[in-house]
Amino acid sequence: MSKIHVLDSATAAKIAAGEVIERPAGVLKELLENAVDAGATAVRIDIDGSGKELIRINDNGCGMDADDLAACALRHATSKIQAFTDLEKLQTFGFRGEALYSVAAVSRMTLTSCTGESGGHTLEIHAGEVVSQRPAPAIKGTTVQIRDLFYNTPARLKFLKSDSYERACLLKVIEESALANLSVAYRVYINGREVYNLPAQNGPTEQAVIARAAAILGEEVAASLVYKSFDKMGLHLFVTPVEKLVNVRDMQYVFVNRRPIDSKTVSQAIYKAYQNARPKDRHPAFIVYMTLNPDEFDVNIHPQKRDIRFINENQVFGFLMHSAGETIFSHSRPVEVTPAPSVTLPQQAQPAAGVLLTPTSSQEPVSAEVRLPKRDTTGYNLWTEKPVDGLHETETPEEYRAEPFSPQPIEKPISAQRQEQTPVVQNTSAALPQEKAPQWFVGPYHYLGQLHRTYLLFENPEGLILIDQHAAQERVLFEHYLEAFEQHQVAVQKLLFPLHVDLPPSNVETLLSWGEWLKSAGFEISPFSVRTVAVHTRPHVIRFHENDLKEFIVSLAQLVGDPTKSTETLKRKMVAMLACKKAIKAHDQISAAEAEALIENMKKCKDGMHCPHGRPCVAQVALKDIGKLFGR
Repeated sequence: MSKIHVLDSATAAKIAAGEVIERPAGVLKELLENAVDAGATAVRIDIDGSGKELIRINDNGCGMDADDLAACALRHATSKIQAFTDLEKLQTFGFRGEALYSVAAVSRMTLTSCTGESGGHTLEIHAGEVVSQRPAPAIKGTTVQIRDLFYNTPARLKFLKSDSYERACLLKVIEESALANLSVAYRVYINGREVYNLPAQNGPTEQAVIARAAAILGEEVAASLVYKSFDKMGLHLFVTPVEKLVNVRDMQYVFVNRRPIDSKTVSQAIYKAYQNARPKDRHPAFIVYMTLNPDEFDVNIHPQKRDIRFINENQVFGFLMHSAGETIFSHSRPVEVTPAPSVTLPQQAQPAAGVLLTPTSSQEPVSAEVRLPKRDTTGYNLWTEKPVDGLHETETPEEYRAEPFSPQPIEKPISAQRQEQTPVVQNTSAALPQEKAPQWFVGPYHYLGQLHRTYLLFENPEGLILIDQHAAQERVLFEHYLEAFEQHQVAVQKLLFPLHVDLPPSNVETLLSWGEWLKSAGFEISPFSVRTVAVHTRPHVIRFHENDLKEFIVSLAQLVGDPTKSTETLKRKMVAMLACKKAIKAHDQISAAEAEALIENMKKCKDGMHCPHGRPCVAQVALKDIGKLFGR
């Protein structure tokens, strides 16, 4: 008996839909591409709920007559190509004839279209089956209405994320389409409320992009973008200079022949252009437009056409890296340097920076907090040799490492003989008996000073101790807040007035999708408008200034992402970022008392030897190695 059979058309249609349509945002992307391919200069988008309930696209494009309308939802029905060789000269977004067919298979779809030369027509399709055909008003253009998405595929519906997250994905698609198609006007409504009203931009490229970017990325970021065009590859490059880098990575857009793409080749080339100039916790905002011959890249490697393959990846990388470098540094301005005054403690009894205050009364517990010195404003560390992702400070340059010996991070315990010889420490940085200290802690420690206002120098019986002040306090803050979070004891501080933070609408929806979880972490956030959130509380353990809190919320909006992520992973990332943003930085001036308080807090950490990102906090130069320098 034969085990091979041909699938029925309904099953095949649902499977095919899964290749193209993963979520409501996939539907919207396909429909917007069809509208632009039809020559539309104005598009209206209506969304109800998270897109499952309703997505409606109305455009003023060329429209379809009755015959084309009946054929457009058939599988592999397209007006874009006639033969496979047409892919080599393709100039449109869609071309395989799968979009409407796939959407119709998993929704209740209504198509209304008119060419303007005769009356309009309406076609209604449910789960791939035509249920109605009727005349419609003679209004040129096409309206595609999608209701009850995935109603006949409940398994697919079950895997959709929260409404806020799905709306964020929808808005991201719209933002990409609007930046790609500047001459098209967009009006966007979600649940009847206007989110975007973007007029068409038909002026010079630079003015058009900046105007559109101001509405999507914000006026401050748009105003910071510098522009340069190149004849090769039809490159138009908008990128932030070194002194205007931002905290997040999601303000980065790449378009090839107006198609939004994800390309590691392009993004890595631009990051490479910032080498030796970009702090690790800052990222460029950029918009890249490339115009290539269709035979120079392959867009047909994935059903969603998000990934492309360049014929010559190395050539593209090299050209973009040099072009980005030329654009960035030809517009850079000197960073203003303001020397920071030394931080002193007004009274001996007042706690030093980094000291973790504990409750002073058993009747009225007081939430612990950390007092920190003000951050210096002395520009950027230019020692980074390559753009590496991360939230921590730049690493020490090779040329500053001592020779012929190398300071080694303290990883192994000191020998038992050394520990027995070590007396009980006497100064403020070693108040506990040695047997209660961690194995790496070999006192007494004597503070010598700061090196480059970045590294704290101590001497102890072993030799010279170097502490990365930023990494060390990151660890202290990280462990303190993480412990409070895990024990559900995060005390919150209610803000006198809610803090309003402006974000792209897609980021607003993403952040709100984590609302309850963030509330448990000490951040109560509510929507204020389509592009603004209101922050009502913050964790009491760390006191942010207003600008610092805004900066953190902007970074957080980019960090949280998909709510199906492991909350444990997100928790540690958020706490690490919180600690990094608030810890003292390289080039901050601190006093001797603050330095001693920091090493005291490090001693109390579960892992005082590494920052939350895994870098060592402490290194030691042995006395014998120092002696070698002098021939002893």
